[in-house]
Amino acid sequence: MRQDDLSRDLIKVSEMAALHGVSRQTLILYDRNGLLKPAHVSDTGYRYYSIDQVPRLRLICLLKAMGVPLARIKAYLDDRSVEGIRGLLRERAAQIEEEIVRLRLQWEDIARLDDIFATATASEKNVDTPHVRTLPQRRALFAPYPAEGDADLKRLHLALMDAWGRLLDAGAIPSRGFGFLLDAAALAGDRPLAGAGSLIILPREIPLDDAEFVTLPAGEYACMYKYSMPYDVEPARELLSWMSDRGMQAAGPVVDRCLLDTVFHTEEHDADFCRLEILLA
Repeated sequence: MRQDDLSRDLIKVSEMAALHGVSRQTLILYDRNGLLKPAHVSDTGYRYYSIDQVPRLRLICLLKAMGVPLARIKAYLDDRSVEGIRGLLRERAAQIEEEIVRLRLQWEDIARLDDIFATATASEKNVDTPHVRTLPQRRALFAPYPAEGDADLKRLHLALMDAWGRLLDAGAIPSRGFGFLLDAAALAGDRPLAGAGSLIILPREIPLDDAEFVTLPAGEYACMYKYSMPYDVEPARELLSWMSDRGMQAAGPVVDRCLLDTVFHTEEHDADFCRLEILLA
């Protein structure tokens, strides 16, 4: 075929690419994947397409823009039918619905995390001031501290990350925060960390095998914001003493909920910013 005939009857690769808003490299990729082969390749390797290939490339670009993988597009083009493309569209619609659900959960996780940091910012001025507030029921994943030896920072992190890893493996993000659980009765003795452990508040009900859970009931809680590390039990003892002076009794363990951890330490505050929570009887 003469060059003049090619120019008249066929479309250059650059023109075909510009016509559909794609690059020359994209057309080469489609050729390699068997989606759209040039109608003619010159002796110098230049690619030409026929006008009849425009609708095919238009459909390829449409399906690609809707997120359909190239392999699925090729499978459809190899066996084209109206029912086939309807099935392809329904398949993609179902995938998008799943993605919407995933993104909605991710949006909720982001909002909850933002609430935690907003609470921390607004509450720093109320440090060491006990108060009573109503809290909703929460369910948490619990990882007890090792029974042997003294609790130290390494043990605390290991216990926390054990629970953290379980939650991530289940496809969830610990967006409602984490902290530590202390036995109120043990705080009065010489082994204040007996029965203690790390906890991660579940963002929603998540099935986990071989995991230990605790439920933090809804109700009135004695609370206090404080700067201290989780193995420093003195703030919890101070809150329990404040309760005792007012005739209040603990109806559950002490929750030491971390709002700002080591990442946010400053020269002024070289300790975690947390909120103690004790359910009132």
